[in-house]
Amino acid sequence: MRWLVVVVLVAGCAVAPAAPPVVPPPPLLPSPSPSVVVPYRVEVRAAVEGFADVVDGTLGDPRGWQRAGFRLVRTEDAPYTVVLAEARETVRLCLPYDTYGTYSCQNGPVVVLNADRWRTATPEWTGDLATYRQMLINHEVGTCSGSGTRRLRSVPCPGSPPW
Repeated sequence: MRWLVVVVLVAGCAVAPAAPPVVPPPPLLPSPSPSVVVPYRVEVRAAVEGFADVVDGTLGDPRGWQRAGFRLVRTEDAPYTVVLAEARETVRLCLPYDTYGTYSCQNGPVVVLNADRWRTATPEWTGDLATYRQMLINHEVGTCSGSGTRRLRSVPCPGSPPW
């Protein structure tokens, strides 16, 4: 949109035109009903406390995956797994991807989070550790759902949703 700027001289004074009105952003649309149920389980292979609670809280947050139509449900026999592992174990679980003992990954039905990053975040992270952990979970689960960078859709069981 182009604006024509007109300066009106009234008795020797310049009068600027009024600024265009500020339009507020539209409100968030209501969340769609969760249509895809995704069962997951949690494994802790590192010396940390509270990992499973943070995973459950993040994946069950109504502002997250539920808004995208997924309902993630923790069950012990689930085909999808979120693992917290030490660096050496992360390297093994992420093969054939090379995580250099530093990065986390999603490998088929397994999301592997590096325990060193879980404990301290990355040097570049400017926010708090709790928010980093939520981002890490959402990012790696996102690669499993097909909304991430790798778009792997490995489904371990026939008929399972390619989340």
